[in-house]
Amino acid sequence: MIGLVVITVLLLAVEGAPQSRLVYPRLLEERSSDGRMVLHLHDDLTLNLRKTSVAAREFRVLENVDGHDLTHFFKGEEIDRNLHEDERQFATVHVIKKESGVHVEGIVGPEHRIQPMPEMKRSDEGFIAHMIYKIERNKMLDIEVAPRGKVARVVDERSNNVKNAPVPAQVKIELFVVSDSPHFSFFKATMQLIQYLCVLVNSINLRYADTSDPKVQFLLVGVEKDQHGTYRKGSGNYMDSEPTLDAFKEYANEKKHAFGDPDVVYLMTGSDTYNSGPNNTIDTNALGLGFVGGLCTNYFVALGEDTAGMYNGMHTMAHEAGHLLGASHDESDPKTWIKGDPGSKSCKWAEGHLMSYVDGGPKHHRFSGCSLAQIRNVVILRGMACWEVNNKGHQDVGKYAGMFVDPDEYCRKLVYPHKKNVTADMKSTHAAKCKLKCQYPEYHEECEDTRCYTYVTTYYRLLPSLDFMVCGNDRVCIRGVCTPMKDIATKHLERPKEVPTTDGVTQAPETEPPKTKPAPTPTDGEDCQCDCSTSTAAITSTTESQSWWRRKFGR
Repeated sequence: MIGLVVITVLLLAVEGAPQSRLVYPRLLEERSSDGRMVLHLHDDLTLNLRKTSVAAREFRVLENVDGHDLTHFFKGEEIDRNLHEDERQFATVHVIKKESGVHVEGIVGPEHRIQPMPEMKRSDEGFIAHMIYKIERNKMLDIEVAPRGKVARVVDERSNNVKNAPVPAQVKIELFVVSDSPHFSFFKATMQLIQYLCVLVNSINLRYADTSDPKVQFLLVGVEKDQHGTYRKGSGNYMDSEPTLDAFKEYANEKKHAFGDPDVVYLMTGSDTYNSGPNNTIDTNALGLGFVGGLCTNYFVALGEDTAGMYNGMHTMAHEAGHLLGASHDESDPKTWIKGDPGSKSCKWAEGHLMSYVDGGPKHHRFSGCSLAQIRNVVILRGMACWEVNNKGHQDVGKYAGMFVDPDEYCRKLVYPHKKNVTADMKSTHAAKCKLKCQYPEYHEECEDTRCYTYVTTYYRLLPSLDFMVCGNDRVCIRGVCTPMKDIATKHLERPKEVPTTDGVTQAPETEPPKTKPAPTPTDGEDCQCDCSTSTAAITSTTESQSWWRRKFGR
């Protein structure tokens, strides 16, 4: 639980610090000697971008239109056409060059996102205005779920397909996402949803960069826009996570072929998930759930919350995917249903790595050594049947959630949705510890005899800052650490070799009626081409943001 702290300030109202930053991106160098594109965002942040990808070559989208189940196939190279990354700065962005200027959208670091603001005034040089926003996430809570039945036998059957097969240097886990109605309805267009998921998955891949022998990366193969949620258990906007996970497992297995036979299926929900407790109580702090070791078995599913457009479900998705790949919570005994599981007893829960609820700062963005060993064990155990990629494609490295969310808006919508005058205090001393301070004031007047005085009570909560959120002068948060810009240098992420692509083929859907709506192919002249906009303008007050920046910086 996030503690509630009360501060009383006499006579003075609390003025929130900036939770967004106005920038005017410009290309300093179209292509450097090593093929990178140099993009200047502001004096403290210049990205050295290389082309990258995460979408499968034939990316499938399932949806129900007028009562008919349809499957659309998109070309992965079109989805990834404008996708670039700066792996050292945890940045993944779509860079679209138009006659009107450069449009940049995506994540510029572990804690921040960026989006164009075309309605705002351009700079004196004519560059398009953009805003950099903070990405926030809630504290991670879940429970470990053991697969039921004879899953161990299934695992052995898969692993014995090829005896003594050499372990590849890298394994791509084919991931299919089901986005439920409360989640996908936020996006105005299917491509916006796809590009949003690409950013999330790439951010997850950064968290898996420490895996080795084999290195594990996720390949996004498709998404279903699920209107009906027949697997859903609960009422209203609340989803009972454990029975829903059981029902979703059956749902995913029934549609596995339609999903392209992925290794993992993840339910991304816009609902509030909860765990049932004793005496009919519920715990709404639960953010996700997944079967431990379910990778490439019938228990290959997990679910998690995400507020569409905010990227706050990235950490939950990384955590639950870790469960599917065999990582249990730190300081846990070996799982009896996983052959050769080394367990995680020697890795202390209090250290605060990714598979702990404790926020260990930078460690919370990384797996413990125990988790890495558990993941290695399960991935190797699954064998070639799991290692083989059914849908040859690209991998999207470099877009991250912190580039997209306005910190004030995040605090207003997610932390204090029913309060007024909510702000994010970016000048707080907590910012240097990569903690976002969400606050709101309450005004009071008290009188004693003939004398009255006014005071303000400010309530606030602290949450972990997102990647690339500003935490001081020339400093940004990188995986929970307030890092000087000049010192940013992370372990180089190996770029997967791109698979040669051919023209995409439109295929018939897996369900009736037997017809498929072909995916539109963007052209160079179309503004909508590969636009990964997350439509956060719908939840952002442009007038307020612009006014604040003009008062603060005189622009």
